[in-house]
Amino acid sequence: MSTTSKSLRDLIEIAVTRHNGASGRRLADIAQQAGHDISHATLNRLRQGAYASQPTDASIRAIAYLAEVPETVAFAAVGVRPPTTEQYRLPDEAQRMSTRQRRALDELLRAFVVPQAPVSMPGFGALLSARDQLDAALAGAGTGDGPVVAAAHAVIAAIDDATLALFGGVDNGSDVLSDDQHGPAADGAAPAVTVAG
Repeated sequence: MSTTSKSLRDLIEIAVTRHNGASGRRLADIAQQAGHDISHATLNRLRQGAYASQPTDASIRAIAYLAEVPETVAFAAVGVRPPTTEQYRLPDEAQRMSTRQRRALDELLRAFVVPQAPVSMPGFGALLSARDQLDAALAGAGTGDGPVVAAAHAVIAAIDDATLALFGGVDNGSDVLSDDQHGPAADGAAPAVTVAG
């Protein structure tokens, strides 16, 4: 990846807006105070679209925190599936492999986790930004019970539900989650979605 995806830049812009126009340095400070590992230089390069490689998982998590979106949204913006909390461990029999076999297996595993070309979702970053503006307008308007206020709350709820549904955060009301909600699909393919603005 030679440049930052537009959707990741959108998430950083959302973070800037949510933190009152904060600079990259200020955003990094906010993230670090919350226990996230990201530098202002990384944020600035990502924001400019000039980051030379795929950001680390820690950077992606920090951007999700700053933009106040689920981590799945930020990982999808990069075109990769978020890592599972359970660490992958080779079977005990793998200790019998030769050096050549281990190198081959390492390369095969890397081939499975290489990001796929993301699917573009034009306007999603703008939709999230408009949702925030609507929410702020409702908060500033005081309490009202008119049909416009009710409709605005319904729109915000619908956007939130759609975001969760798109990025794997849906609880369908059952105690059993689908395979997609637990981890990679049986074929190992990562869902590749770009949140484009």
